Amino acid sequence: MHESPSSDTTTQQADQSLPYSEAEIESMATDDAHAGRFLTLMLVCTFCYTIVVGGYVIYWSMN
Repeated sequence: MHESPSSDTTTQQADQSLPYSEAEIESMATDDAHAGRFLTLMLVCTFCYTIVVGGYVIYWSMN
């Protein structure tokens, strides 16, 4: 019988190894964690700035 092409591709994908070593993956995970913390801090600061400036504009426009 003739095998379907999809079974050949899944076998080839299973035989391939990862393109990165364990040390590189750990390094990338650490870098991603630092970037995530930085982005979170940046978003929190932007949100707080918006609240403060919005409050000041409301106060200023009421007077």
